[in-house]
Amino acid sequence: MRWLLLWLMRHVLSEPIAIAIGLALVAACERTTPTPGRKDTAVTVVPPPETTVVATPEVSTWDSTAGPALFVVGSTPAEALVIAPRYTDTTALDSARVDLTPLRGIRLDLFSGGKRVGIARVASTTGSVRTDSCRTWPTARLDVAANDSAATSEWNVAFEAGHAVQMALDSIAGLPSADSATFAADIARIASALPGDTSAAFRGLPFVVNKAWRARMPNGRLLVAAIVVRNVNQEANPRQERILLVAERDSAAPRGRYDTQYSERVTGLEETLETTDLVTMVLLGTDRRPTLVIARDTGSGSSYALIERIAGQWQRRWGSAYAGC
Repeated sequence: MRWLLLWLMRHVLSEPIAIAIGLALVAACERTTPTPGRKDTAVTVVPPPETTVVATPEVSTWDSTAGPALFVVGSTPAEALVIAPRYTDTTALDSARVDLTPLRGIRLDLFSGGKRVGIARVASTTGSVRTDSCRTWPTARLDVAANDSAATSEWNVAFEAGHAVQMALDSIAGLPSADSATFAADIARIASALPGDTSAAFRGLPFVVNKAWRARMPNGRLLVAAIVVRNVNQEANPRQERILLVAERDSAAPRGRYDTQYSERVTGLEETLETTDLVTMVLLGTDRRPTLVIARDTGSGSSYALIERIAGQWQRRWGSAYAGC
């Protein structure tokens, strides 16, 4: 066949047509003949197996001399929320794996407003519960001594027995009216002198004392801790400012002014603002350092913090993870 086509190209076809046909034949002859039995196949890329990464919590700043955990009263006085110190406010409670075994059977000192009101024993524990996007703290069921049943109905915070000591304090709510008014005026003066008052909407508005305590520390100095609020009462846009403050003064100078040692200030819409509350004040750890237990509530969940006096300075020592929705 090939020789016949070449003869036709030479003797019958015109030169241009012959050249075109010749080039086509050369190209066809130079094509690589497929290797017998060769098959083109696609390489399947197998993805690596999925792995679950569990975030390692940051090193907790909880002092071990404060005991194995912070216990907060639950839905009843016979139930305690177990606030695990290992998981701080940088950790999501979803990743928490709390070992409750060491807590079973330990004795607790129960406190209310700084006063030790009774003792209890951890009878059993229940792990954290997750429903939808909500997560709860683990809980402990308490056995309360029979002769302490009445007193312990008022407890709000507990530590393992021997790790905390009560701190005698006065609440502004329990003072005679004249003393209460003087105390509130002192707190308002402290709040008005705080730095960071940058919101023009609250300037000139009165400070309202939401809660306040005063106490004498082991070193003899007088201590004040308070929650102070200011409100912008606009129906369409009600705003609130909340201030937590800690101040001290020398007990030898009864007319002296308090010096602010620690403060926090938050502002925002009243219905969405995170609230801060004073829960208890105790002397904590082996060095019996003055300590405030603080609760923070967003409306859908809560967390806790310890504000302590360490080496003469008040500081936020530890903050818990957030439990809620």
